[in-house]
Amino acid sequence: MPALPPDSLLNARLVVDLSPGAACGGPILDADARACALLGDTADVLRSCTFADLAVPDQAQAAMRLLRETASATGASAADAVPTPEAVTRRPLVLGVRGERVLCVVTATRERAADGRLVATVELTRPGPGWENWAVLHAAAGLRGQSVWAYDEEADRFRWISNDLVHSRHHAAGHLPLQTVMDQLHPDDVSGVAEAFWKLRRGESDLVDISFRYPDGEGGYRWLSSLSGIMRLGFEGPRQIVGSTADHTHAVRRREALAEEHSRQSRLVRELAAAFIAAKTEEELTEAILHKVAPAFAGTGTLLAFVEEGRRLRVTFGDGIDPAMAHSLDGMALDAPKPLAHAIRKNRMEVIDSRADYRAAWPQAHHLLDATTAESFLMVPFAAEADVPLGGWVITYDRPHRTTEQERTLLNLTAELAGQAWARIRLSSARVELAGVLQRDMLPAVLPATDGYEIATRYLPAHEGLEVGGDWYDVIAFPDGSVACIIGDVQGHNIQAAALMGQVRTAMHAYAWQDPSPDRVLRRTNELMLQMGTPGFATCLYVLLDPQGRIRSARAGHVPPVRLSAGEAYTDETPGALPLGVMQGTRYPLSRGVLAEGETLALFTDGVVEGPQLGVDSGTALVARAMEELRGRPVEEVADALMSCAVCTEHQDDRAVLLVRRTQRSL
Repeated sequence: MPALPPDSLLNARLVVDLSPGAACGGPILDADARACALLGDTADVLRSCTFADLAVPDQAQAAMRLLRETASATGASAADAVPTPEAVTRRPLVLGVRGERVLCVVTATRERAADGRLVATVELTRPGPGWENWAVLHAAAGLRGQSVWAYDEEADRFRWISNDLVHSRHHAAGHLPLQTVMDQLHPDDVSGVAEAFWKLRRGESDLVDISFRYPDGEGGYRWLSSLSGIMRLGFEGPRQIVGSTADHTHAVRRREALAEEHSRQSRLVRELAAAFIAAKTEEELTEAILHKVAPAFAGTGTLLAFVEEGRRLRVTFGDGIDPAMAHSLDGMALDAPKPLAHAIRKNRMEVIDSRADYRAAWPQAHHLLDATTAESFLMVPFAAEADVPLGGWVITYDRPHRTTEQERTLLNLTAELAGQAWARIRLSSARVELAGVLQRDMLPAVLPATDGYEIATRYLPAHEGLEVGGDWYDVIAFPDGSVACIIGDVQGHNIQAAALMGQVRTAMHAYAWQDPSPDRVLRRTNELMLQMGTPGFATCLYVLLDPQGRIRSARAGHVPPVRLSAGEAYTDETPGALPLGVMQGTRYPLSRGVLAEGETLALFTDGVVEGPQLGVDSGTALVARAMEELRGRPVEEVADALMSCAVCTEHQDDRAVLLVRRTQRSL
């Protein structure tokens, strides 16, 4: 270590107990006047602290390690009355003083007190010449949560240089053989770490970045990541592997938690969707809601309300609901100033985190709150058609509960599925009517406003009655000005295809609001379909355009779009992958491009371009010619013309068209 010049001393000294029976952290036995002045406490107060208490929290373990190394330094035994020079330990340390982080150099000298106890005289020193840069680098590494280390391969000596790991089991050891360190790794990580070291030593890599698990000292493991390289210290010095290590356990656990939450949500969608779709009567739907919804969202009780004659609520409830509250809601008018009626009437979820929030937001509904001991409430309406309220449910919690965005998304999806099931049951038990409801509900009735883009859509089913298909489209306008244009086709021409189409579109819509990237939306939808065990598959083309006209797109077995540029109309062929619902783990290539002002992109299903009398290539060429002939015409007129192209295919199939043209954005 570099020597400290005399003018850098602060003349601040502490006496710290190093004896084996001393408390953890090094009890402070005495402090001189200068130390008291610097640390802002009296000697009596300091004598009630440990040396580790003076360090900032992320440096407390480093402070204790410094004392342990001083107590066990070679060259003097515990019985020696006068230590040798090797009993001096010196290193940078960050102390917490008057709410500030103070970087200093701490020098600990092992001595024997008059009463025979082993102690350390600790001097606090400002980082002077020769130490200043080293101390600053030490502090910077500490602020980034990094430890710095080196391994001398010739001497087989591993040592911590700065900010030694707080979870290391080798607190008392300064230099270790590499094998001693390797023996502490998680067994599954040993071969990977060993291989990384050998790559450096064999010259196969200049730099390696590895992750591994290391003991936390409490019987578990922490996830660490190390970036290391090899160099020689001086022209004739030893070769050493040097590196920095950071603890990223929190990030790993967060990713694992998110993955687990995603898996849990997928299971919920599968179970609830299956129950709702299978329900053929009101009793079956009621049974599914009362027994599955609350447990799925960690609630303690569920109350269910159906709208009768468009004017009042008919209530039923399950376990965990106070009967007094249920009875007070039964027969309540739909226009009553109560949260459940308001949620159903407005078709908007009401989230009430606490009883205090309930009382503040609903002053005319206090008598309902007095009838229950529940702490939090979720009022979830069935997804209504044409603003016709159907009903909804209440989930109660016996302790305060904050609903996450993921929960809200899943609740809305569940409510949409439940609304479809209830609408089906109410309308008719006939499958023909069910098919009509599904098709009508699953396609957007009104396209959202999109600044900078003109959009037109068309859809025509192939047959009437039971012969319905699964073609769909969707347009989603995001708050940042981006717009997603989605078109797809579910296999088959029956009620099951229509039902699957509704589920797929609903899931994609929900996933897009969480993360609109086309490749990730298709991947998540594919996994959901496989987990739900759906009997069919679906093709899909997802195009995301931002306000500047930049395109990101992904295809799942769908026909490519046709682009009308300033020169000509052509097939915009991009890489694709398997349809949705075919293979687990399918990845969908993300394509990028730009749609210039005035250019038009046509998305369509195969029913427009393929049939007994026309192959897909010929049909696509027909679409391109129609777009060129109608260059400059309104997109609504072009969409009508493209739908007419399907006549040439002589194929009785569903067909859908989604046309998007980039225009100038409004000021």
